[in-house]
Amino acid sequence: MTFNKGNEVEVNKEKSHWQKKQYLIASATLIVLIILLAAISIRFPISSVAGGEKERIQAKIALALEEAEHLYQGFYYDEALERLQQEPELITDEESDPIAAKITEIQNAKNSLVKYEGPAHHVFFHSLIVYPQLAFDNIGHSAKGYNMWMTTVSEFKQMLPLLYERGYILYPLEECIEPDPEKEGNVRLKDIYLPPGRIPLVVSIDDVNYYDYMKPDGFANRLVLGKDGRVWTEVITPEGETICTRDGDVMPILDDFVAENPGFSWRGAKGIMALTGYEGALGYRITDDLPDEAKWQQEVKAIADVMKDNGWSFACHSYTHNSKWFREGKATLKQVIYDTDRWKEKIEPFVGKTNIYISPFGFLWDNNDPRFRYIIENGGYNLFCPVGNSRKFKINGDNIVMPRVNLDGYTMNMRPEEVKTYYFDVDMVLSPERPPLNL
Repeated sequence: MTFNKGNEVEVNKEKSHWQKKQYLIASATLIVLIILLAAISIRFPISSVAGGEKERIQAKIALALEEAEHLYQGFYYDEALERLQQEPELITDEESDPIAAKITEIQNAKNSLVKYEGPAHHVFFHSLIVYPQLAFDNIGHSAKGYNMWMTTVSEFKQMLPLLYERGYILYPLEECIEPDPEKEGNVRLKDIYLPPGRIPLVVSIDDVNYYDYMKPDGFANRLVLGKDGRVWTEVITPEGETICTRDGDVMPILDDFVAENPGFSWRGAKGIMALTGYEGALGYRITDDLPDEAKWQQEVKAIADVMKDNGWSFACHSYTHNSKWFREGKATLKQVIYDTDRWKEKIEPFVGKTNIYISPFGFLWDNNDPRFRYIIENGGYNLFCPVGNSRKFKINGDNIVMPRVNLDGYTMNMRPEEVKTYYFDVDMVLSPERPPLNL
């Protein structure tokens, strides 16, 4: 059989097309085989892997489980799941696969969260008494004032596990509210979802300034940034030695308790530090035009940044904390304007903006009072926290009021049944170093 030149060209074209087709089929088959083999190797039981490879995989599984468990215990559900799913080759089809089991456990925990419907709990403290023998010696400041309004280090440490056992969990106040979608500028309460039986607790600390008059009386001297990157307390001992400790005030004590008990904090929340300004902030005189003021301002900013990165917030506690103005709510509008503006000028640049106002001496004005309106509108505060034990939010349109209960010598001595009903048995906490409280 003979072909002309045209036919020969057509045959060659058909042959070339057929070869390309076969090549594509072979390539596709090879790709499918590679995927299947990879899938088989991924799901292949670890027990069948030999030697050092098995140990390497087991070590990676253990690390993934450890890191995910830490996130899970702090209620970082999505972050824990993401960590476990980062390395799919570690997950097998075995019924006892630890990562698959942990994923199921975390998903179930996340799905079991329930809406909290109970009271609004906000408790507060002042700087803690480190050395009761100095606070209650009646030398310098009156021991009676400290006995009424302060809490000792030992008492605070006793409270924490009791609150934890009671079901409390530290919760950020800022997460209790959200913008009202129906009216611009207004806020409303935000739904809170927690594990069954858990109770959100807001904690605040007033006057984290370390005033000069308190320093000889057994309180911390200031906050300092340690070499380990954490915030410590600088304390002067009764012998006059300056030391740095982890138990000189609420903040480092609470940090360490949460580190050991992550279930006590919702997603790393700690508390609110309420600052005045007339003697600086955090133990640094940043408002008096002293030679080292610029340096101290940067130290305050560095400490504040670390605190905020670790679950702490800041609040305005007025600038002057003037008892003649605020103790009975007698401040004039002019005085309120000065005080509010001064805090924003002198303190806010170094601790950051905040939407929380914690009133000095616990005052509360009517929502329509011009003085209150200035604090809310010009100060930019939509969370206002006076002192009171109603344990109820009050919604005022563009602001929400949340009262606070003082867990100090006065409350523990004068209202022990109330404290026992909500928080703990006072007899398990009250320090024997306290003198009798005679009012």
